[in-house]
Amino acid sequence: MRISVIVPYKDRASYLPRTLSSIAAQTLRPSELVLVDNGSTDNSRQVCDDFAESGDAQFPVRFLSHPAGGASAARNAGAAFSTGDWLYFFDSDDEMSPDFLRDVTDLVNASPELDIVAAPTRMIFTNGSEKIRRTYHNASVADQILMGMLSTQGIVVRRAFFERGGGWNEALPKWNDWELGVRLLLSQPRIAWLSRAYHRIYQHPDSLTGTSVPATYALLRPAVDAVAALPLDEPARRALAARKIILAAELQRAGMRDEAASLLQGISPLGWREKFLAAYCHWVKRGGGLFYRTLLS
Repeated sequence: MRISVIVPYKDRASYLPRTLSSIAAQTLRPSELVLVDNGSTDNSRQVCDDFAESGDAQFPVRFLSHPAGGASAARNAGAAFSTGDWLYFFDSDDEMSPDFLRDVTDLVNASPELDIVAAPTRMIFTNGSEKIRRTYHNASVADQILMGMLSTQGIVVRRAFFERGGGWNEALPKWNDWELGVRLLLSQPRIAWLSRAYHRIYQHPDSLTGTSVPATYALLRPAVDAVAALPLDEPARRALAARKIILAAELQRAGMRDEAASLLQGISPLGWREKFLAAYCHWVKRGGGLFYRTLLS
């Protein structure tokens, strides 16, 4: 098993040392690290060069310049440039758990038929608080739509399966991992989940994840529309309707009533669960996905 770690970066000079050090600290080294410069204007490339020359990596570090097209295009370029039979995409401002690649490798060695190894991740907020992203250790498209279980840093994917699935959607500036997760699950992968949470995924104003839904809505809406265009079954379509209701409630609280109305077009008539969810989201600001999933059980 050869794992290529692919890290796109753009103007991340202040974050890259932490990320690169965490990759170098892996108890099982990756087969290679592919660093994709996505059009940096600061000294990010110099930080990467210094890392490669320091000898800390103890694995091949390869460089690629891909200045246009955003993070998804850079990830696809890095995947095409890489040589591993397994691909792992990591963001340039986060911190990888030291035993992650070892645990992934052990699981694949025990179950060589797998297409995806997935794991929960730990989010670190600007106030120092932490939260483990809620995941259900399954291959449910509906759960991916509702909860976003498969995130960039939480999936290691077999190259052949990734390529058959079409790779990253380069037209999506936000929520591209959410959309990719839906497409991968629609392809019915052989998937296994690691049980514990890994990594430190840092939330900050200039992170790839972004800030609030209202602040980034124009950028994430294309991902919602892309998922709506996929061949979803009825449970997945209901989950997408619920996700739209949750998003619309956030937009309405921010005074973005036209955007909320546009998002909700085409999902009526609503069943009792969706109506109940809409009422819940009107009064409660958090936990809409979990609340809706509880209604289904």
